[in-house]
Amino acid sequence: MQQDLLPDDLFDQFRAMIYRTTGIRIPETKRVMLSNRLKRRVQATGDGTFEAYYARLAAGGDRLEIGRFVDAITTRETYFFRDPHHFQWLADRFAKELIERSRVKKHPKSMAIWSAACSGGEELYSALIRLAEVHQPPPTWELRALGTDISEAALRSAREASYGDRSLRSVTQAERKRWFTFDSGTNRWKLSEELKGRATFRTHNLLHPIREGPFDCIFLKNVLIYFDAESKARVVRHMVNALEPGGYLVVGPTEGIYGMLNRLERVESWLYRRPDGG
Repeated sequence: MQQDLLPDDLFDQFRAMIYRTTGIRIPETKRVMLSNRLKRRVQATGDGTFEAYYARLAAGGDRLEIGRFVDAITTRETYFFRDPHHFQWLADRFAKELIERSRVKKHPKSMAIWSAACSGGEELYSALIRLAEVHQPPPTWELRALGTDISEAALRSAREASYGDRSLRSVTQAERKRWFTFDSGTNRWKLSEELKGRATFRTHNLLHPIREGPFDCIFLKNVLIYFDAESKARVVRHMVNALEPGGYLVVGPTEGIYGMLNRLERVESWLYRRPDGG
């Protein structure tokens, strides 16, 4: 392959394709990053040039490669218990409130959590670990824990639930012993089958409404940094519509959506609640 960098016209065409597909706006300063990621796919497919690879994607017939293309441009790093106070709130205030609402017949005996753009599953499994440590929800309740991502590679990692030390850097030794098993052959930590069995993962594009729901709690963190205002507003609309009245949205500091959450009540800088009648 002769090309190292995308030429101007192809750079713009790929950026437009990425935006149409994912809602992510690739900045002009990311030409080298995008070129390097696409170069690996050009080599893997044998297309030889950026132009040929773009033609393959634009034709729309190779759905498998379109998925790999999305995987290549949406790689994100996360780790267990990122923003630990979010998970402590979930296991304490949130769980207690849901149980009380159920006691007074304002909520069924169920808990539904959605980790939107779940990456390798660390966020959803962090939530499940904290809940399990305080024995919530009660065993008689239905628990729905869903993780979604646009990347099939991320979802494969989430379902496998096998992690390196870097992903577990905020997990204590006691927590590792309780919830993970170390595989010396791979130097990776495997999550307990009990917790794996509580989670479901599937492909979902945040630009579209989700068919599951409503949810009592949605995590939307470290996702929308490269989305423009129009795409962000579209995602927020779907998030709010997917919330149970009285449900909570947990957001990250980089989302840039605080001015779009007027339908929700602000509880903390990172926590918003859908009104009971809203």
